Amino acid sequence: MRELPIDHSWKQRSILTRENARTIGRKSMKSKVFIFVVIFSTIAFSSAFAQERKLEGEVSVTGVAPKIEGQKAKFNEYRDIRDGVYGGVDLRYDTEKYYLDFKAEDVGHKTQKYVLEGGKWGSFKYHFDYNEIPHNFTYGAKSFYTGVGGSNLTYPTHPPSANISTWTTFDYSLERTNYGGGFKLDLLKPFYFDVSFNKDQRKGIYPFGAAGTTSGGLSVELPAPIDFVTDNLKLEAGYVKNPFSFSLGYFYSEFRNNNGSLNFRDPATANTAATTDSLTPPPNNNYYKLEFKGAVKLPLNSKFNANLATSSAQSSVNLFNSYVADVTAATSNIGIQGRTGVILSSNMFNGKVDTQSYDFLLTSSPLYFLDGKIFYRYYKTSNRSDQITTTDSSALPATFTNDLFDYRKEKYGAELGFKLPASFYLTTAYSHVQTKRTVREDIPQNDDDIYGIDLRWSGLDFMVAKVGYERLQRRGDFEGPTITGPTDVNNIEQFVRRFDVAPRDRDTYKAAVDFFPMKDLNFSLGYKYKDTNYRDTILGLRSDKRNEFTIDGDYLIAKRVRLFAYFDYEYVKLDQFQRQVPSPTTSYNPALPPTSTAFNWTVNQTETNYGYGLGADIYIIPQKLTLKLQHNSYKSDGFADYTYLRNFTAADGSRTQDNIDINNWGKYETRYYLAKVIYGVTKSLSLSAGYAYEKYIYDDAQYNGYSYLPTSATGATLGYLTGAYKDPSYDAHVVFLGVAFRF
Repeated sequence: MRELPIDHSWKQRSILTRENARTIGRKSMKSKVFIFVVIFSTIAFSSAFAQERKLEGEVSVTGVAPKIEGQKAKFNEYRDIRDGVYGGVDLRYDTEKYYLDFKAEDVGHKTQKYVLEGGKWGSFKYHFDYNEIPHNFTYGAKSFYTGVGGSNLTYPTHPPSANISTWTTFDYSLERTNYGGGFKLDLLKPFYFDVSFNKDQRKGIYPFGAAGTTSGGLSVELPAPIDFVTDNLKLEAGYVKNPFSFSLGYFYSEFRNNNGSLNFRDPATANTAATTDSLTPPPNNNYYKLEFKGAVKLPLNSKFNANLATSSAQSSVNLFNSYVADVTAATSNIGIQGRTGVILSSNMFNGKVDTQSYDFLLTSSPLYFLDGKIFYRYYKTSNRSDQITTTDSSALPATFTNDLFDYRKEKYGAELGFKLPASFYLTTAYSHVQTKRTVREDIPQNDDDIYGIDLRWSGLDFMVAKVGYERLQRRGDFEGPTITGPTDVNNIEQFVRRFDVAPRDRDTYKAAVDFFPMKDLNFSLGYKYKDTNYRDTILGLRSDKRNEFTIDGDYLIAKRVRLFAYFDYEYVKLDQFQRQVPSPTTSYNPALPPTSTAFNWTVNQTETNYGYGLGADIYIIPQKLTLKLQHNSYKSDGFADYTYLRNFTAADGSRTQDNIDINNWGKYETRYYLAKVIYGVTKSLSLSAGYAYEKYIYDDAQYNGYSYLPTSATGATLGYLTGAYKDPSYDAHVVFLGVAFRF
């Protein structure tokens, strides 16, 4: 389903393009710094602009008054809509030699953005940009821990308080700041040089999940502090002159995590000192990439392109020499938890992954009716990380050494296009993909053959029709695990085929028609069907069927009313065949007769997604008074039909084949309405006013009946949650007034 074309011009930006931002205090300082850069750049070029010049642009101010009921964090997930005034500036200043463009959006808010571009035509250009992006998850989350926002979480007495009203209240939210600049020199043509730098900072609190003990136990939701900084540097030099072009580029990225380990008191035990557990956030790391790109034009209207690259990612981290685990077996005190020591071959892990890639493409059109291309792509990783041996006498196996995962992927193929009589154009394609993986025990290699054919007809001035078909055949030899005996849990692995690498056949059919019978009328229809069959799968995903249908169009009536609408529909059906077994057992084989504890089951999962939009631009007084009306709706409805392939017994209680189904599997709906009027007072001054309504309804089996303290059927506490993603539904009304001045 495509992104809904919701009109949020009253907010001066799309609601779906932001992620994080920084605090308001830091934001103000960065804003001042950026404004200084703008002023400095303008002064620097003032002498150049003494010649004939042109200044034009727009300054806008919009007052917003929202009323939000429900989860405000979800409504403002990637935006900052609150009571206040939003400003925007768009300036363009150029002469015969120089130019300067400046844009500012959402000035003074958590979504503010500034872009400055300038230079001398044909000689050089530069740019500076500053962008703040929020990502809000949940407002008003709660935790029994103190120290929320820091790297050490604890609580005063054991067990943690069950009085939720006394817990710490906080927000799950990340704020991201991204700023940087660049300079490109074209003066020495045909040579050029390009350099740019970018800094990305993320700060806030994010939910992490952990078990009360390493081997299991209570589930605990932890408010983890986030303080990430990434610096990026890009250098590129090249040569462009017919028939050659080539460039050499270097990219370097350094990631820093300003928080060390997240230390937290384990609620599974009363002993604070002995059982302080830790989570390890992403370690500091760096990455570089060296890349060569080249192209040359050849005879017969041909061109050859090459792209060669090598890169490396590295990091280092200190390892813990103990973990929190259930030590009941080693003591006579039932229920005591403690710290178990381990022996490491090295306390420091150095990670390093090198990557090589090659990409070659030859395109040609030797005859007027023939177009073609052939290509080859190669991608390979070399994992040069440390291998650490861990010795733990309380675990099986007692000695473990981490494996180093690598893979190599090669793809080659060809495509031919034929101009046929009667305005037909035929495209045929074939490609082969081979993927080899090391340390992948089930299916270490895949070979894919992909065939495609497309036919386009443009025999009428007002219509273009297209049909296409693609066939994917994936092969992979299964390598069974080593079995030590009839009760070895690896027995079931003989029957499991994981869908990411499992052999499959996939057929894709597609058709589309574009109509434009009149100058002011056009619409299109499209349909796609995908049928994937996992032919060798015994236990796992067996089939995946998808239907997609789209229609959209717009119509301008008498140059006074523009109508537009669209409708998207998608239906997905997934079929799985699985087995339920106790452990240990000798009943792993799905061909065995069912028992009350060892039996097969199926799930047919369906998902229906559809969205539609209706709108009108009514030019009540052309060039003077315009009314905009818009409505959008998006809905997803999922259902999981479970079937136990055995008879129900008294031990199943009230369970039946009907009530084990899940009716609300990822079910949600969004509705949006907009009414906006724009009045042009003069050619330079315009006023706008409007009302927007947005409603989000979320209904999912995973979150319904949410509890901060989930319990078992016997009343035992199963975990401690914080309310992350709790009750995301909302209902929002927004009134806005705006003024814009153009010059």
